[in-house]
Amino acid sequence: MMRKCYGAGRLALAIAAVVALGPARAAVDDGLLEARVASFENGIGAAVTFRNFHTLFHTERVAAGPNPWVLERAPVDLSALRYEFDGASYDLDHFLEHNRTNALLVLKNGKIVQEIFRNGADEESRFISFSVGKSLTSSLLGLALAQGHLPSLDVPVTDYVSKLRGTGYDGASVRDLMQMSSGVYMNEDYDILSDEPNLFAEGIYQTWFTEALRFSDFAATLDRAAPSGTVFNYNTFDTQVLGSVLEGATGQRFTDFLGEALWGPLGMESDLLMTMDSTGEDREALAGGGYLMTLRDFGRFGQMMLNGGVADGRRIHPEAWVDEATQADPARPFLQVGAIEDDGVRVGYQHQWWLFPKEDYAAEGVFGQYIYVMPRHKLVIVKLSYWEEAWVAEKAKESLAFFNALGEFLAD
Repeated sequence: MMRKCYGAGRLALAIAAVVALGPARAAVDDGLLEARVASFENGIGAAVTFRNFHTLFHTERVAAGPNPWVLERAPVDLSALRYEFDGASYDLDHFLEHNRTNALLVLKNGKIVQEIFRNGADEESRFISFSVGKSLTSSLLGLALAQGHLPSLDVPVTDYVSKLRGTGYDGASVRDLMQMSSGVYMNEDYDILSDEPNLFAEGIYQTWFTEALRFSDFAATLDRAAPSGTVFNYNTFDTQVLGSVLEGATGQRFTDFLGEALWGPLGMESDLLMTMDSTGEDREALAGGGYLMTLRDFGRFGQMMLNGGVADGRRIHPEAWVDEATQADPARPFLQVGAIEDDGVRVGYQHQWWLFPKEDYAAEGVFGQYIYVMPRHKLVIVKLSYWEEAWVAEKAKESLAFFNALGEFLAD
């Protein structure tokens, strides 16, 4: 059996929630449970596992549309590219191997200049997004706003998710959650098997792994730590609540709205597999990171953002939304570029995007998943990795060094 420790009070809350919110859930076999935990624990076998999450977790298919966005090719030889890191100079091959890369896509001016698959992956492989998916969920909230399903981002989340009334989320707005500023207490520690108190691990274990609770059920057990809209605290369950808000506001299931509003219109070439927390009627999507996508479809999403909301001539978002989503909120100094210290890198945050100097922005996920957008160079870089741990600060810094060197190498 797996080693897993919980505080007695927290576990009692989880059990009480199961009793109060519905019938007992079917147990997950020990073998599958162990495989699920191992997939997230420390990158064991991740070069293969991260493109086979559909064999470990429940998924729902979101069909690609009839008019895929064809990405033209304009290959560039990158053999002369060098990047400086930790006092030495390295080439592309070193980066791919040392930074444990499964796939790399580089789009310049909307055209593929480099596409690399490694470790048996190919153009049909669907890679787990992890928290890169938060930026897609942000896009869905932006579309709900544009379509009138949400009157504004300043409405309380409890207007659409009634089970959160009287919880730590009561009083928080959609904007607060979009900016990871709900004020709800969460220690986002990815050590799933830690013996120390670990709310994130408990939440993932009770929902995604064991299927004992729905994501929103666990969110309803969380307490308030600070006034909403005053402190940045990265919290995957904020994004999970946004998924529930989306369903409440649109009256549609998450995957249905995703297909109709984003996946089809954007011109994705492959079906999406969306990870779910169960198969029951009350199942919820892993809005905080459960998108299983092909490499080029990651690229299409990034390119749409770089294009100011336009995909292959089709407007997906108003340009004003793209600007708002990828530029720091002047009303909240604690989100400005440089205000957030992230493993020695000074960054900002806005609407589920990480903000960098020189107006770069990125969707990032654990184990080294990236959509890195460089408007100054008209460049989109997708890097899908299998780091040995959930977050390796040195590999993150090396990735940024490589991205910036690549931008300069391809500069007009």
